[in-house]
Amino acid sequence: MNEKIGLLIDSTSLTRPDILSHPFVKVADLKVILDGTEYEEHQLPKEVMLEKLHSTRKMSTSQPSPGTFLERYEQFHREGYTHVLVVVLSSAISGTYQSATIAKTMIDFPLEIEVRSPKVASFGVALGVGLLCEAIENHISFSDLLVKYESTFKDATLMFTLSNLMNLFKGGRLGIVSALLGMVLRIKPIIEMNGGKLELAKKERTNNGCFEHFMGKIKTFAQNHKTIYIDVITINRADWAQKMVEAIHEAVPHAIVRVTDYLSPVFYVHLGDQGFGFAILGE
Repeated sequence: MNEKIGLLIDSTSLTRPDILSHPFVKVADLKVILDGTEYEEHQLPKEVMLEKLHSTRKMSTSQPSPGTFLERYEQFHREGYTHVLVVVLSSAISGTYQSATIAKTMIDFPLEIEVRSPKVASFGVALGVGLLCEAIENHISFSDLLVKYESTFKDATLMFTLSNLMNLFKGGRLGIVSALLGMVLRIKPIIEMNGGKLELAKKERTNNGCFEHFMGKIKTFAQNHKTIYIDVITINRADWAQKMVEAIHEAVPHAIVRVTDYLSPVFYVHLGDQGFGFAILGE
């Protein structure tokens, strides 16, 4: 039987506009609740989300329901797909993986589904999804695609700094004392995804300190991988993103580097509207 492979991701991973250009990709939206009104992520363009970030009193987020994933599985089946790989953000920070897994048990039609959750999120997932899309376009088998997934995300790393700690506090990721002290002392937190969770890995006093820490991590990573893929992240800090791109090209000339300035509404809620960092994968 010929395999027709589909790829299902969650909306926080749409940090690369080219991902949706692939006809075999479908998306399950996470939700943002702003002052009691619920939105799916695609309903909140960047400009609208930035305005609401500063005008909304109460913000929260929620994962897609199992029903949402079941609808996507049904769509794949109707379109003749035989296999679907689901790749969603870390199960340690969202129930999205659980919803996708529950929906898998609800299907009553022939469709082979594998659900995966790497220990990264958003930018880190998108970077790997781009490589999986290339593999599907090159007619990889489903069994080999699962192997490709494991190797792609084995050492995936996501790291960034933020200008304001209050959104981490509001989102339950940081205590109020740490948040207030950080703001008073002008601490620049370095956030890293460790074991699938967002953790405060280091504190710096300046953006330049964060930049030097990032470059040290990238150089060390590059020593252990022949091919390096890097997405430089800018959350309204294009100046530092450009500085990072130039430094990466000089220090790791074989790295494949792109810049992304899109942050999903769910992560705006938790991270705020200013920062920079990077996602990195290696082969």
